Amino acid sequence: MRISADLQRKAEDFQSRLADVTGQGGDDSGLVQLTVGLGGALTDVYVDPRAMRFASQDLADAFRQAHQVATQNLQERMAQAQREAFGDELLTGLLDGSRTPDSVFGEMRRTAETGIDGSLDEIERLRRRLG
Repeated sequence: MRISADLQRKAEDFQSRLADVTGQGGDDSGLVQLTVGLGGALTDVYVDPRAMRFASQDLADAFRQAHQVATQNLQERMAQAQREAFGDELLTGLLDGSRTPDSVFGEMRRTAETGIDGSLDEIERLRRRLG
């Protein structure tokens, strides 16, 4: 039960951290800068007036590149928020895709089973000692 309450508290902390996480990125020229929020939604755009001299396709490419960089930055910041909330514990790796939910839940199950087995062993030792 304690593990569940601790995990719930950490999950709530993580969720509150995510509300403020944004990613920033720009194109190679630095003339187009974007900020993205969760889901990659644009939250801020800066276009240096010099970028308006770009050909339309070049300007579009600059926006795509800036969005890609900002999205990558967002993912890195989300992973950092995850590490800050959970440490390198049970849920590490879910955001970056290196672990699946099944593997995490399997680890949680093994941890719980180990705790239960330890408790049952201790009860058996006490029973024998008192018995």
